[in-house]
Amino acid sequence: MTTVIAFAYPYDESSCLTVRTYLSTSYLTSAALLARKAYAIEAVAVRLAERARILVDEVEIAERIGILERTEHHAFASSAIIMSALGLEAFVNELFADCEAAGAGNLFGLSGDQAEKLALVWSPPQLNSEPGSSSTKYANFQRESAFRKYDRVLTALSLPALDKSAKPVMAMQTLMELRHALAHYKLAAHTAGVQGERSALSKLEKELQEYFVDHDQPNHNPMTGEHNSYFPDRVIGHAVAEWSVQTAIAFLLHVQARLSVTPRQGDRWPTTDMEMTRFEERDAASNPTAGVSPRWS
Repeated sequence: MTTVIAFAYPYDESSCLTVRTYLSTSYLTSAALLARKAYAIEAVAVRLAERARILVDEVEIAERIGILERTEHHAFASSAIIMSALGLEAFVNELFADCEAAGAGNLFGLSGDQAEKLALVWSPPQLNSEPGSSSTKYANFQRESAFRKYDRVLTALSLPALDKSAKPVMAMQTLMELRHALAHYKLAAHTAGVQGERSALSKLEKELQEYFVDHDQPNHNPMTGEHNSYFPDRVIGHAVAEWSVQTAIAFLLHVQARLSVTPRQGDRWPTTDMEMTRFEERDAASNPTAGVSPRWS
């Protein structure tokens, strides 16, 4: 969380001190931390299997990993995915609101003229509150999807809208769909058939498999078994948690480039060093339980 104390915009004798609190990049760094914790548990699970000179088999691994470890892993991985999406949603809201509150003093590198245009989108003059009026239309805008808001940032500044075929944009949309599927979860049920049998994949599952080749194989996520569902069981793990963090940051840097913004010290744009989603391998070599406190024998 970042808090900034500054005089309110416009700056004149009547300006008062305001306190502005930002959460978006904190969400992203929190997501990376949670992904690291999921990675640590998976690394220990795999290392224990290798020590025992066995393959990563769900039955044998299950004997070494308790319910508590599985619960922690699920909490870390799923939270990393959701926090990555929340970072995207919060960032664009902060961008608009900061332009309104700080004008040229915004922490997103936008000029005073650009900030004024975005402030009018976020909080237009209350000329008419009748249904269908422009003020009502833009009041409803604050409840629009994150994608729609990012699009509006660009078009309000007379820039081309987001290209839905661009890789960072496509990945962002898949991440938001995944977040929605987790936040509004519906029971996943499937028939456990013979080994190798695969049920029909949903649209989201097909999209995720574009990013994770062989993700549906039993040994991809050591915390699941051969007959577990692809979603959510195999999806909720370090691989997708890490991808979620990287996707969120890559999308924001894509938007930054589209805006031709040069980040300044103290700006709210994320940096690639926020993508640290694994603990150091040298730590793992010297301490096979780095990052976790195993409670199994």
